[in-house]
Amino acid sequence: MRTFATIGTVLAVVLAVAVIPAASAQRQSAEPPAACAGLVTQLADTLKKVVEPLAANPPAPDKAAPPLGEVLHVLVAMTAAKCLPTPPTTAPAEVRFHGPELCLSQDLAMFAGAFSVLSKIVPGAVAPDPGKLRAEVQTWLKLVNEALKTCGLPVPEGGMPTMPAPAQSVR
Repeated sequence: MRTFATIGTVLAVVLAVAVIPAASAQRQSAEPPAACAGLVTQLADTLKKVVEPLAANPPAPDKAAPPLGEVLHVLVAMTAAKCLPTPPTTAPAEVRFHGPELCLSQDLAMFAGAFSVLSKIVPGAVAPDPGKLRAEVQTWLKLVNEALKTCGLPVPEGGMPTMPAPAQSVR
């Protein structure tokens, strides 16, 4: 019985020293690939092209649709370069993204937000309420900024674009 108690004590100490600190330590995400910095800068520049016509008074949604399509292209390129996680599919993934788990849900939210805004501004869509459109774009830009931080991607020089306050008309 003493042998069992001694072995049990030794195992408990080994467990406490080796396993518990490793399990409670925060996971460090892998460094993003080198191409990510350039893609994040390209994303910021393209988002600025989306924001400008939507921030105008009155907004010009038809001028924002082409650059918003480019935003989607950049997001896909970021996924291909392993800057952002690949959405799960039914087939096993070849290469897994090694970033924070929350990154995937925010990545998908970036795509969903882009498609939501695009559906409101494509030619032929019902003209959106300018205030609601600005609010949706502002919320989406905030989500993009948070997602890039969560995914451990570098912030481009000058930061990410934001939706400016609507310009007041002069009478």
